[in-house]
Amino acid sequence: MKRLSFLLLALTVIFSHTVLASEKNYVYRETTGKTSINSEWTIKPSAEGYSVVAESVSEYHHVLCNQDHSTVSWEVRNPGSGMDLAVRRDENLLVVEGKFKGKEIKEELKIDDLPWYQFVEVSLSDFVRSEQEKTEFWIIQPNNLKHYKLVAIKQKTENITINDQEVEAVQVKVTVSGIASLFWSTQYWYRKSDGLYIRFEGVRGGPGTPKTIVELISE
Repeated sequence: MKRLSFLLLALTVIFSHTVLASEKNYVYRETTGKTSINSEWTIKPSAEGYSVVAESVSEYHHVLCNQDHSTVSWEVRNPGSGMDLAVRRDENLLVVEGKFKGKEIKEELKIDDLPWYQFVEVSLSDFVRSEQEKTEFWIIQPNNLKHYKLVAIKQKTENITINDQEVEAVQVKVTVSGIASLFWSTQYWYRKSDGLYIRFEGVRGGPGTPKTIVELISE
């Protein structure tokens, strides 16, 4: 009996260590104008592929991804804006349910066979390590729940300084297709060695909104 108890304890310790070892934690600092907030990210294996949780003082996101990092489902909560939503992909529909601006909603957004990348920061990881030069995907804009087809285009590989360390990074421009790309785009940087998202620059609001810069500060 004692031997069985010891074996069970040993297995529990080994299993717990394995789970913790496979879980990755990151902290990002987001600065818009003079305002900065930190968000904590946890990425770990799930039945679908990967589970991604990103949480700040005001907002919570939980994304489930396939093995290729395309989005399966997305939960978002922001009590200050009256948002508490769950979105899932059902073939070529994005099914949206919950509260938006304090009101109950249920919508179906039609898309095509392209992947849904709700967390571009995670979903482009495989792309930046591939031979592809560009890729298209769908995304939902959280502030209006409209969905857009975007394109990610590799720009260059360069050394940038992140958290006082020089890192070889792949710069990717994310924009809309066609002539509208002249008026709006954002820039992402991913660590070349493993595809980890390490920096963002772009405007996340309407005209007059200051540029937002996001950087990895801890891992």
